Amino acid sequence: MTIYIYARVSTLEQNVTQQADYLANKYKHNRVIMESFTGKTLERPEFTALVNSLKKGDTLIVKEVSRLGRRTSEVTTLIDSFKEKGVHLIIENLGGIDVTSPSGKLIVDVMASIAEMERVNMLERQRVGIERAKKEGKFKGRKQTDAGIIKMAKKLVIESGLTKEAAAKQMNIGVATLYRRWGSVEV
Repeated sequence: MTIYIYARVSTLEQNVTQQADYLANKYKHNRVIMESFTGKTLERPEFTALVNSLKKGDTLIVKEVSRLGRRTSEVTTLIDSFKEKGVHLIIENLGGIDVTSPSGKLIVDVMASIAEMERVNMLERQRVGIERAKKEGKFKGRKQTDAGIIKMAKKLVIESGLTKEAAAKQMNIGVATLYRRWGSVEV
């Protein structure tokens, strides 16, 4: 029986170590898994590997429901799968209860719904703010990636034989950006 702590933040500006240390100091554990990845999806590299390794009798500890995910249906399905596997799930900010129990599941369903609602509300406020800024002439949108960077990435593909994905990663741009701008830049 292994006790895991899973700490996740959504952006690199946030401190995943602080979250992990908080839980590690509070709970007896065997392993700590940390990840900086969006909660919009359950398809996160470290989390997926962790979930796949969980066995009957193992315990997973997270700080809050939103560390698991932002969509109520996904979190509920995940908790149900833990229950079926015989894995315990402890959520710190819910009083450290095992949410795979019937009363714990009820509480987590409510909390997951609140987390989802908070995200929807935040996106709505963001949309309203952008619309207002556009009307005031203050919002210009995201600055386009410099053509020189696209040119260098294209050179890496053509002259060095890198894949477009590898060239985009090396130039620190999105693969979709490279594909979209590929024909607009001459090498």
